[in-house]
Amino acid sequence: MQIEKIALEKAAKTLLDKAADSFAVADSQQVLANTAHKIAAEQRANADQQHELAAKTDSNAAKLDANVKKLKTLGHALEANAAETQGETVVVQRGRP
Repeated sequence: MQIEKIALEKAAKTLLDKAADSFAVADSQQVLANTAHKIAAEQRANADQQHELAAKTDSNAAKLDANVKKLKTLGHALEANAAETQGETVVVQRGRP
């Protein structure tokens, strides 16, 4: 009986040692998981900022498009004025004398 008790105690100690090792590995992996969560949160924040910048850039591009249209309209009006001023009936086109 004494031998069986010693064997059981030894087996129990081995199991407790393995349990302690498992807890240590779990703690280490928890630190890694926490770090990964922090990095993911930072990446989400950066992505949100990128989306905001993209929306602003798109808005600015739309404003530039509107200005281009206005400038082209003004250019055509100026060409027409020039032609009228010169007394020509043909509209003077950009790049053509």
